[in-house]
Amino acid sequence: MKKPTIELKSTEFTEIIEIERTVTPEEEKRVDHVFVRRRKICKRHPEGFATEEYSRFDIEWPEEVKEEMKEEIKVNS
Repeated sequence: MKKPTIELKSTEFTEIIEIERTVTPEEEKRVDHVFVRRRKICKRHPEGFATEEYSRFDIEWPEEVKEEMKEEIKVNS
């Protein structure tokens, strides 16, 4: 079962600024390893309190469609 990946987005309370994103594909496991570095700024704090956050997650590749080759067999009667 696939788990949905939910990216952080800016809201009225926090601003999200993406600093770095690195995507590394791994063909053996059929996934992309994603590393994200972002800055979160609290808009409600008088001084604009900022923190830096790192996250790592995997994104599965879509399932390959396998086409079956069907041979037509003709029967002579």
